[in-house]
Order: sequence, then C-alpha cells, then structure tokens
Amino acid sequence: MHSLLHHRRLRVAVQCCIGLALLLLFLRQIDMGAAASILLRAAMPPLVFALFAFALDFLLRAVRFWMLLEAVAGRKLPLRAVPAPFIASFGISDLLPLRAGDVFRLAWFQRQMDLRTGSVLGAMLIERFYDLAALLLLGVALAALHLPAAGGAALIVAALAGMIGAPLVLSRLPAPPPAAPRPATTPGRTLRGRIARAVRDMLATFAILRSPQRVLMLSALSILCWLLEAMLFLGAWNSLGGPLAQWQPPMAAFTASTLGTLVPGLPGHFGTFELFGLAAFTRNGIAADHAAAVLLLAHLLLWAPTALFAILWLPFSGKTAKQPDGLLPQG
Repeated sequence: MHSLLHHRRLRVAVQCCIGLALLLLFLRQIDMGAAASILLRAAMPPLVFALFAFALDFLLRAVRFWMLLEAVAGRKLPLRAVPAPFIASFGISDLLPLRAGDVFRLAWFQRQMDLRTGSVLGAMLIERFYDLAALLLLGVALAALHLPAAGGAALIVAALAGMIGAPLVLSRLPAPPPAAPRPATTPGRTLRGRIARAVRDMLATFAILRSPQRVLMLSALSILCWLLEAMLFLGAWNSLGGPLAQWQPPMAAFTASTLGTLVPGLPGHFGTFELFGLAAFTRNGIAADHAAAVLLLAHLLLWAPTALFAILWLPFSGKTAKQPDGLLPQG
C-alpha cells in the first residue's frame, strides 16, 4: 500500500514538472502584457454563442455515454441520471491530477446504475476511441485542404473508413474465455481475481460495436460533438477580433491544442493546451501574442464551466459513489 502511494505521488510530481516546463516554454514565447490587453477587448456576443455550443456539446456527450451504458447493460437506464455526474467527472479531472474524474465516473456509474466495473470501463474506452478518431478526422480534413482535390478526398475517405471500420473489426475479436472455477474458500474475491473479471467484462463490451447502426450513430455523434467544441474555439477567436472568414488557423490550433492534452501535465492541461495551440497558430501566420490571447480565452471557456459545476454539484449530489465492485483496495 505504501509503495502504491509512493508511486502515485511520484506520478503527480513528474506530471506537474512536465506541465510546468511546458507552461514556462509557452510563456517565454509571448508578451503576457500584450496578450492581456487583447483579452480586455473581448466582445461578448461570440462568447455567448461559444458557451451555448459548449453546453450542447456536453449534453450530446452525455447522451452518447448513456447510449453506451445502455448497450453494455442490456437494459433501459434513466437518461436524466447521466448528465450531472458525467459533466462533474470532467470538472474533477480539471481540478485534480491522475485523471481523478475518470475514477469518479467509473465508481459512480458502477454503483448508482448497478453495472459491472469492466462494463463501465469498456464504455469509457469506446468513448475515448471515438473522441480520438473524430479529432483525428478533423485534423485530416484540415490537412486535406492543402492537398490536390483527389488526394484530399481520398485521405478523408480513408480516415472515415478507419473510424467506422475499426470498431466493427474490434467487435469481432474472440470473446475472452470464462474464468476457471475457484475453490469455495476463495470465490474470486482476491484483487487479482477481481481485476481479471473486470478485464473480461471490459473486453466483452466491444461486442456492442457489432451493430453497424450503432457504429454509425456513435461516429456521427462524436463528429458533431467535436464540431460543437470547435465552435467554442472559433467563438474565442471571433471575440478577440479574428474574422470568421479566416477560420482555418483557429481550427488547426484547436485540433493541435486538444491533441496536445494527451501529453501528461498539470490538472486542467494548462501549458500543454497553450503550447501546442501556439505552435499551430504561428505556423499559420498568426502573431504569437494574439494567438496566446485566443488560447487563454478558449481554455478558460473550456475549463471553468465543468470545474465550477463539479464544485457546486458534488456537495449537493446527495450520494456518494463507492469504489467499483471492490476492485480497488479499501483503506
């Protein structure tokens, strides 16, 4: 137990060091005073539009997760019970290290909806696949604009085929073998046994992707969600004077910033988001200080709503999620 705690502390320290280094690297490339003066000139109407798009984005993400949970559960689940803890899980990850929001989401839905740990984990993995696939598709579409028409179209078709075809292939993987019978004295209650059961349940969830209709629906929802989130970024760009006709630089920066959050760093992805977005902006000819102002405003719009929601909702949720299936050791 002490070694596990030491490992977690070490991971937090390493991630914070990486995040601080990237944040300092970002700050060294800009004039923060100039960026602040640009931020003070922000227009409100585009920001209202941006926040509306962001709210719709998260509502659709919650619906998508509910669809996945219903599919893995094989029964009806209440949609109204999903959005609040789903959104709160993102806010927790924005405030705490080590993807704490994912642990909360896993525990909450396992407990409150009486689902198996591996089933919830499998639904989360499928969700992450579609997020990454849709974001990469967006990046491919932007890259295709700089290619000959035939080559660009072929690239987009290939990316779409991968997004739709990969889950269908994954769903055809052989089902994991059932667990061997255990002696009556140890009926699968060891940590090793619980982990093995969770892995089997997780792999079994991929079978829900055998439905072409479900795969198409998940693909369409995922693309729509990321386009709505991109609208938030465009809203920040337009609020600070960027013309909507010049939409390609902010879209490229949005894609780069979001992919940059895959790099371990500070909670809320401060530093990684800005540094990768700044590189994309400047590569497209946007001044570093103006780019920094857009990135900081967009990041605030992405971070503050979910973080504040988690802070305000959790104390009054009236429920406490337990550790899933006893998979994590107590104490």
